Amino acid sequence: MTDESSNKRASLPDSIHELLIEVEDAFEKAVIKPLSSFIVGTIAAMSGILFGFDASIAAAAGDACNEHFGITNDPFLMGLWVGCVPLGALFGALFGGKVANSMGRRKGLLLNAVLFIGGILLASMAPTFNIFIAARLLMGVAIGNSAVITPMYMAEVAPPESRGRILFMYQLSIVVGILISFIVGVGVDTFVTSTDISWRIMIAIGLVPATIFLLGMLKMPDSPRWLIEQELHKKGHEVLLRMMGKYEARDTFADIHNAAIRKEKVSISAIFSRTIFPVILLGVCLQFFQQATGINADMYFGPEIFRQGGFDKSASMWAQVAMGVVNLVATITSIFMVDKLGRRKLMMIGVSGIVLMLCAQAYLFHRFEESKKPSSQTTSVSASHVTSDSAGQRSTLPNAATAVGHKAMSDNYRLGQAKTVADETPTKTTGSKTITYLIFFSILLYIVFFAISAGPLVWLMISEVFPIRFKGIGMSIAVASNWFMDYFVSQLFPIMKQALGMPTTTLIYAGFTTFGLALAFKFLPETKGVPLEKIEENIYAGKPLREIGQPKK
Repeated sequence: MTDESSNKRASLPDSIHELLIEVEDAFEKAVIKPLSSFIVGTIAAMSGILFGFDASIAAAAGDACNEHFGITNDPFLMGLWVGCVPLGALFGALFGGKVANSMGRRKGLLLNAVLFIGGILLASMAPTFNIFIAARLLMGVAIGNSAVITPMYMAEVAPPESRGRILFMYQLSIVVGILISFIVGVGVDTFVTSTDISWRIMIAIGLVPATIFLLGMLKMPDSPRWLIEQELHKKGHEVLLRMMGKYEARDTFADIHNAAIRKEKVSISAIFSRTIFPVILLGVCLQFFQQATGINADMYFGPEIFRQGGFDKSASMWAQVAMGVVNLVATITSIFMVDKLGRRKLMMIGVSGIVLMLCAQAYLFHRFEESKKPSSQTTSVSASHVTSDSAGQRSTLPNAATAVGHKAMSDNYRLGQAKTVADETPTKTTGSKTITYLIFFSILLYIVFFAISAGPLVWLMISEVFPIRFKGIGMSIAVASNWFMDYFVSQLFPIMKQALGMPTTTLIYAGFTTFGLALAFKFLPETKGVPLEKIEENIYAGKPLREIGQPKK
């Protein structure tokens, strides 16, 4: 290890050696507080809270927004305003790499903090549906742009041994933002009776994390990797000295400097080279299939999905909060699993569970729909004895999917015709109620499997696998594919639900996820504990995707 460190330092030009010594001497004399990569990661992860909150507040504000703008009977427009966030994020992601490389990670995140504040203000005060759409698009641009820059920034300020945990903070912050949006939705819905005001308050609360994000990033340093890459060697080494000891900082500086030597302007044609194109495809597939699980149908339309399974409006909102809590707990648990089990094994376990739960949901939604259909014998009784107001004879309790008889049905009992109904109703009531609970628990298990695998691991791995020269464009393309699929899930879910029903819609998600699992089994590498520079070295050496995470032997 000592020889390796000596070789790294010896590879640096003499002028840089002298500069490092000068910076170290000045640093020892100055009174500068050490920089915690955990704190930097926490501040940067505020963009993740905004990501989760601004996207998922649609679940809580959806009914009020649809009613306010008069689109309750138009599934396309209902999907459109929800899908505007991922659509805007698609464009934001495409420019994320350029922003990160030209402005730097820190200034790029500051720009996004301003965009968040502007978008939230405009959306919460929007007088018309068109302005509301424009505001949601602006919020999406900020989310997509920061989704590229934040994992990049966090990976570059974290040492290899803690990189997995630090990057998981981003996924954790997204999950926290989602949960906050669900809690805000329940709270505002409970205390604000006017639907014309409630949705505006829900959206405006996003100004709190947006302001914290802006003020926090003003105090944060830029990425040492970006600084050294821009030949701002003095500033880059100063940041490294705040993060780690002198000799470790020198070794890290040498690693970054040597990797940056290979960096040159990237042309579009360069990403199609034999060594780089497979890595680009890996990033695209990871992000695409994460969204193909249908996770954001649950996050954006959760209350509606729960109502499809038998919950009433109030119960569906609380079920959404329960889903958010489970999501948070599972994500926290996964932080302690990722560096123990590794990326690949955890992905295989989690995605297999996602497929299983999606298939279970398809079956259960089918059973629930069947349980609501009246039997031929029940229909016969209604036709014979209920002629004036057949709709008034049965009332379904939406929170339990049970049927109860009204006065006219009691008359049927007295006429001696109720035996058939009495024989069937208890079974139907108990069965559909049980199915409602099973749907609820299958969704929670689905969330658990997603939160320990596809949710956080995708963001972690795309921040690790791209060489420094291609990191900006690679992250942009990969994240853009995430938002591309997210938009279609958001836009099409209301239409699919109405046209195909929940069972078929859920099976479609299961089919996509199964295909993604097969690809991951064949191509997904293991990158646990491997320095970014070694992953890059393996890529340029032409190793297959499955082997780019192999450590030095």
